[in-house]
Amino acid sequence: MHVRAILTTMCALGLGAVAMGAAPEHFQPRAKELLTDSIELIPSEHQLNVIYFVGNDREPVADHERRLSELLLYLQQYYGKEMARNGLGAHSFGLTMQENGNVLIHLVKGKKPHTEYAYGTGHNACLEEVNAYLDAVPGRRTSQHTFVIMPTHYDEQYNDLNPGGVPFYGLGTNCFALDYAHFDIQHIGKPTKEGRLLTKWYGGFAHELGHGLNLPHNKGTYSQNAALGTALMGAGNYTFGISPTYITLPSCRILEHSELFVPKGTTTKFYTQHHTPAIRTATFKRVGDALELYLESDSNVVNVNAYIQDPPFRVNQDYDAVPFTCRMSKTPTGGSAAYAIIPLSELVELKNIKGGTTALDILLQTHEGSRFRWRFPFNLSKVPADGNIEMGTPVIHRGY
Repeated sequence: MHVRAILTTMCALGLGAVAMGAAPEHFQPRAKELLTDSIELIPSEHQLNVIYFVGNDREPVADHERRLSELLLYLQQYYGKEMARNGLGAHSFGLTMQENGNVLIHLVKGKKPHTEYAYGTGHNACLEEVNAYLDAVPGRRTSQHTFVIMPTHYDEQYNDLNPGGVPFYGLGTNCFALDYAHFDIQHIGKPTKEGRLLTKWYGGFAHELGHGLNLPHNKGTYSQNAALGTALMGAGNYTFGISPTYITLPSCRILEHSELFVPKGTTTKFYTQHHTPAIRTATFKRVGDALELYLESDSNVVNVNAYIQDPPFRVNQDYDAVPFTCRMSKTPTGGSAAYAIIPLSELVELKNIKGGTTALDILLQTHEGSRFRWRFPFNLSKVPADGNIEMGTPVIHRGY
């Protein structure tokens, strides 16, 4: 899959289109081919903890280090290219590398049989053991972000052609994905059973990693979807590798202040703000064919993302959220202000925008990456032209 470069030229990278060194000799030809299109990434201060976790009655799927290294390095490039395309520089999540060119993937053997680490319930026991492993040796934990990969169950229901049975979701700065024998980049984009399977599970791999990197769901605006394809944090887990799949600017703004994306030498301690940002002023109104959002907050807020979505307003029911973003700028009174214009033409894929209840979610992000969310519903059809939408008293929750 080729990442489209729209609006951003290579000059904007501050680096030029500098290719990486040759892929390791033991990588498969398809991986070498894909990685020749690499750009030079800005070195990261922190690295993703990559864990391969198996129950005490299981072994890793064959050749997992080579296969997963190829997949992770390609994904690292994808994130870096999307950050660059959005004008934020060639930053990506850091990976710890071994001398042979493989990604460092820690093999952790669980204390229990594999069935004790099942989808929906097994993540707690798994994370308890993973955290104990990472904290047992000083320096082994390289960030607050951990990616746990577990082999598919092999039983009457699951196998290499129908993987599953293990956790596959994001939980804060942790995320889970699976492995199986055909989880190999050589199948990417191919119209075969293995290729279609890879699109589903590698797309999900990329999507769940996004959650582990702090990203919420969002599908992109109408014009962005027309130009760029499918947003990764929307339905991109079904398109990655076979059709254009992109990361939205609001998502990239979040990554910009995520621990894994900051450049070498950054000393910021991430996710340490626990007090709720103060909202001093908030107005939301309809002006002609657009919505206008204006916020004033305390000075530590750097980005404001606005997401508009149809109901239901529940976890994993927000894939349709249409995102917008704006930077905070300083005010004369010592606070920060954000102003966003949301064209109604970008919301046409929302069923309720012309009548019915929709919700505006405002995500406030601080310099050290903490996120705070304020949600309120509104009915645009009941707002007169050039009229204000009553926002009420802010009820702000930590997280996203």
